[in-house]
Order: sequence, then C-alpha cells, then structure tokens
Amino acid sequence: MVKSKVLFICSECGGEHLRWQGQCQFCKAWNTLREVISPKSQVPSGEARKPKKLSEISRNSVSRLRTGNGEFDRVLGGGIVPGSAILLSGPPGIGKSTLLLQIAARLANPKPRGSTVVVYVSGEESEEQIAGRASRLGIAADNLYFLAQTDLELILSELEEMSAPGRGKLGLVVVDSLQTTASGNVAGSSGSPSQLKYAAAQLTNFAKAQNVPVVMTGHVTKTFAIGGPKFLEHIVDVVLTFEGDKFSSLRVLRSQKNRFGATSEVGIFEMGKKGLAEVADPSAAFLKHHRSSPGSALMVALEGSRPLLLEIQALTSPTSYAYPKRTTQGIVSKRALLILAVLDKYSRLGLSRSDVFIKSSLGMRVFEPAADLAVAVAVASARLKKPIPPKLCFFGEVGLNGQIKSVVGEEERRKHAKKLGLEAITENEFSTISELLANLFGSS
Repeated sequence: MVKSKVLFICSECGGEHLRWQGQCQFCKAWNTLREVISPKSQVPSGEARKPKKLSEISRNSVSRLRTGNGEFDRVLGGGIVPGSAILLSGPPGIGKSTLLLQIAARLANPKPRGSTVVVYVSGEESEEQIAGRASRLGIAADNLYFLAQTDLELILSELEEMSAPGRGKLGLVVVDSLQTTASGNVAGSSGSPSQLKYAAAQLTNFAKAQNVPVVMTGHVTKTFAIGGPKFLEHIVDVVLTFEGDKFSSLRVLRSQKNRFGATSEVGIFEMGKKGLAEVADPSAAFLKHHRSSPGSALMVALEGSRPLLLEIQALTSPTSYAYPKRTTQGIVSKRALLILAVLDKYSRLGLSRSDVFIKSSLGMRVFEPAADLAVAVAVASARLKKPIPPKLCFFGEVGLNGQIKSVVGEEERRKHAKKLGLEAITENEFSTISELLANLFGSS
C-alpha cells in the first residue's frame, strides 16, 4: 500500500517543504506555505533504450501546421508543430480565449486543408457562453467541437475517443484553462501547485503520445508572472505571453520559450468587434497615433527580425517631496534611473528637483538598450518644454559617460525609418548626449 506524506507547498512558487516555516526558502515569500497530504510517487518503469551516435539519428525537418493567422504563425516560428505542448498566459480579459477560439476555427475550416477536428475544452465558460462568443465573432465550423469539463480524467478520455480511427484527424486541442482543471488522483484543489503540475504533465504526455498539439492557457500573478510552479514552463515546448494595455485596442503576443524556433519574435493584434485582427504593419498603426509635442520621441525597436516604430513619452514636474518620484511604465525602471543620472550630470537639466514619469505608448514594453536615446531625448524635451521635430526617430545606447553607442540591427532600423519617411538619429550623427540636446533644443 502506498503511504501518504505531509508536505508544505508554497502558494506563490509551488516549492515543496518537509516542515512548516514562516518564509519559503525558494521565492522568499512570507506566510505562503500550505499543508498538503500527498501520496508517495511511484516512479514508472521506462522503456529500455540504447545510446545512439549523432550521425545515426534521422534529421527530418519539423513539419508545421499553419493556422492561417500570420502573426500567430510568426511567433511560433512558422506554425504549430504536431505533438507540441503550448502554454499561453496573460492577464484576465486580455483576449486569450478569443485568440484561441479564432485559431481553432481557422484550423477546423475544411476548405484549405481538408477535414481536421479541433476540440476546445473550457473549464471557465459553459457551452452556451462559448457558442455565444463564436456567434459574435462570426465563427461557424462543423469540425470544431466544444467540451465544458474540468475533470482531467474525463477530458483525456474524451480526447482519446476523439482521436480514435474513424473519427477524423484530431488536429488541435485547446484547454482553457489549466487553473480550472483538476484530477482526483492528486491532492489539493484546482489551481494548486500539485494539480497544475499533474494536469500539465498529463496533457503534455497526451500531446506526445497522439502527436496532437495541445494549447493550454494559464493565469498570471499580480507581477505578471505565470501562475503556478516553474515546472509548467519547463515541461511544455512553447511558452507564449499575451499582453497589452486594457485601455488600448492593440495586443502583443510574445514568445518566452520555443523549442522549435526563435524566442524574440512578436505578433501584433488589434481587438475589435469581430475579435482580434492581425496588424500587418504595426509601425503605421503606431505612427498614426503620434503627435509632435514636448516629451514625445519616436524610436525604432527591433523585436526579433522585425523593426517596430514606438513612441516614448515623458513628463516632468516640480517635486513637492524631499525625494523626487521616478515612475516608469513599459520601460525598465533601473535603466531609466541611469539615463536620468546621465542627463543630470552632463546636460544640467535640474532633474534632481523634478518628478519624472516615463512610459511607452500603446501598452508596449521595451527592454532593449536601444531605447536609451529616445528616453533621454523625451525627458529633455519635457523638461525644456520644447517639442522634437516630427520627422526624427532615435535609437542608441547611452553610456554613463554621456556617449552614444551603437546597437544591434542598426542597418535594419535605418531602413525601416527611411521607409516611414523618418530620419534616424544615432551615434553616427552625434557622439554624445550633450551634443545632441544642444543641436535639438539649443541648450545643453
């Protein structure tokens, strides 16, 4: 008989402890350990295998299932790989279910690729709610099946029956979401670390055994990290994040992990009455919202192989506190602090007596050093209350000595700026930030 044991599991990171303690030893969070009674795991016996030489292993190219959605396929590296397990995370209401419902409908459409069966499993909505959403989106596909179920064993049983010979080719399975899926074989309620680990492992095993791609949605925490233990990100093949500003119609799909392609690509969508539409030219969409005003600067970011035009906005105001505020949104805060220190040192803008607020437009997040120059120019423009010429864009890294440095992909960025009718300002035009600001605003 298998004996049970008592574990204390952290509700934040899923870390396991043999005894209770005030602080989790993994994520350092306080008062997050919960007692769980778990049976001892029995390690299954595996199939005996012999090591192979690299030259003896077949190197067949990976076939991909194209969804017909160019932005989604771009992020995945050209389409969905059969047998892959994909985790899509994002904040509530961002459009995860809408995106997957549209992808499922495209694959279930028999016209371009023949008969392909797609199963959409939902533990968050009833069949009537899903049907109502499909009606609003104008979706109608005979090969698209809906299953409102939260019991993992029943879900797997139905999926195995659907993949049996004579039922049509099962092309895709969508599980929305992992947090609502539970199994009676594991202790804990739905959404607990043990349940999430077990559900993700079982669905991944199904994908590999049946050679059917499985897309699972996951919730995020208040820090926008994927909810649950890190095991979820390790066991799946692809980790996608869907993000955007809830007050903006634009949405961004990013790849954090991809065993079959690059992780630096992004897909841009726009939410409308008919669901999510692809944005073929994101730069044009950003440019039409741009208005030349103090504190606004354009930059060309490079997301993977794709250049994107973004707007950096800044605002300065006299501080009423002993320590001025430094607030950023969509920009790495520590990097922004370095740029403000450089401006205060070499440009004499008096920022030590001003509150400074910096953000990227339309909910985009910018992580690369190429944004340094645009941030510096936007802050200086806001502080001096002078607008930047509307046909200029900036990209470059700003060093602590005030020098402007080159960045990766400069040639691609220049070509993209020229295509949009913009003039690129980099280290080739000005060597220091003081020289650039003196030329733009007539003071340093």
